[in-house]
Formats: sequence, structure tokens, C-alpha cells
Amino acid sequence: MRYLKIYLKKLLTCSLFVIFSIKLYSQELNAEVVINYDQVNQTYNEIFEDFKRSTFNFLNTTRFSNESYNLIQKIDCNFIFTIVNYEDNQFVVNLDVSSFRTGYESSYKSLNFNFRDVGINFSYQLNEPIIFSYSRYTSDLASLLSFYSKIIIGFDKDSFELNSGFNFYSDAKSILDKASNISSSSTWNPTSNGGRVNKYWLVDNLISNNYYTIKNINYNYYRNGLDLMTINRKVALLNIKNAINMFIEINRYRPNSILKEIFFQSKNDEIFYIFNNDLEIVEIDEIKLILNKISPFYSNKWNKL
Repeated sequence: MRYLKIYLKKLLTCSLFVIFSIKLYSQELNAEVVINYDQVNQTYNEIFEDFKRSTFNFLNTTRFSNESYNLIQKIDCNFIFTIVNYEDNQFVVNLDVSSFRTGYESSYKSLNFNFRDVGINFSYQLNEPIIFSYSRYTSDLASLLSFYSKIIIGFDKDSFELNSGFNFYSDAKSILDKASNISSSSTWNPTSNGGRVNKYWLVDNLISNNYYTIKNINYNYYRNGLDLMTINRKVALLNIKNAINMFIEINRYRPNSILKEIFFQSKNDEIFYIFNNDLEIVEIDEIKLILNKISPFYSNKWNKL
């Protein structure tokens, strides 16, 4: 009996160590990778499938912080590569990156970050390892994946605690700076894609105090809005309206912010359905007036409320 107790104690200790180790070394992303190569020669299928596997493994096994994420905390995200051109291991792609945030005590997943990066070029060959280093530039592909991973984690953190994603945005800026100094690709530069919607200005907005209000809006939209939906829907709707109303302030001096575009690209459908299903709770004419003023691009949708 004594030996059995000793055995069980050792077994429990080992089990706790394994559980602790799994938790300690768990990383942040639950990433899906999609490769669309309909536009290019189909004889290159092998390299495209290999690229997909390598990218998937890199995103789902690389740790981008010193924090521990359990399975529930992992951030669901998508990396969709549309291959525009491929020749001699040189890729030209458009990349759509999105990430999701689950509401409090809910299975509902809200689209938190949504961004398109066009005309990206990098090299990749069959079975090539993707290696990222914090201290030095290793490749365009590693920098690209790590840059957006940092942005995704930063957006997720900001939705739970105001401005808590800042260090991740700073890391993304460091990745961009190293790549722009060494890489031959112009997509790391501020003039890329017409000089406004690109990686440079995305991270510039995220670390600038000029756009703190938009991060505050996103935080309040989630913590005081969506997270309260299952607790007090009326208060949650009022808080969401007040959060959106804050765009009026920033529209006066930063009307064309990338961060505002991302917010409404991500949430225009969600905002419509939230208010459209609760017409008896909110002053819908007031909501329509605010939305048409701050986001006129979606006026056809707002006017259906």
C-alpha cells in the first residue's frame, strides 16, 4: 500500500509537470492558412502545397511572446494568400489577414482585425525552413508572417485591456524597420500601395498617440459592449453606440485613418445586425445619423436599419 501511494504521488507530480509544461510553452495563434493559386500555372502545385504546410507550421508553433496561452485563449486567425505570379522560387501574392475575438461567456466570434496587403514579393523554395529571429532579418517571408502575428496579438490584447497591445505593435515596427533596411521588396516602405494603406502606415498608426482614440473605441466596443451582451443587452447596446460616436471626434482631424477603415471593414455587418435586431431598444434614427456621418462608405447598409 505504501509503495502504491508513493507511485501515485510520483505519477501525480509527473502529470502536473506535463500539464504545467504544456501551458508554459503554448503559443498564441490558432491559424488557418489558405493558398489560392488559380491565377498561376497549375504545374507548380507541389511548391504551393509545401509553402502552405511550412507557413501553417510556422504560425502555429512559433511563440511570439513570453506569455502562456491555453487552448481557449488562442487567437483564431486566417492567412489567405492569393498567388498572383510565381517564377523561379519568386512569389508575388496578395495577402488577406483576419483575426477573431470571442465574446464573454459566448461562443460568438467577432472579426477583430481585417487587412489586405497587396503586391507582396518574396522568395521561397521547396522544403525551405522559415526561421524568424528577433535580433536580425532572416527573410521577407519570416518577417511578413511575424509582423502580422504581432499585429494580431496586439489587436486581441487591446480589446481586453486598453493599450495593452502596444509592445506587440512596437515589435512589429522593429520587424518592419529591419526588413525595410535589408529587403529588396518595396512593400515594407511608406510609399507602397499608393502610400497610404500598407504595413508601414498600419503600424505607424498603431504606435502613434494621434490614434489613441480609435484604440479606445475598439476597447469599449468589446469590453463594455459585446462582452456585456449576455449580461445586460440594453446597456451593451448603449455602450456600443457611445463607442461608435467617439469617431466623430477623431473625424475632425484624422478622417482617413487606416484604423477607422479596419474597424468598419471588420464590423460593418456586425454593427448592422446588432442594431437591426434591437430596434425597440435603441434610437435607430440617431444611430443611422452617426453611422452615415462617420462611415458613409456603408451608407446603403446603414439606411436599411
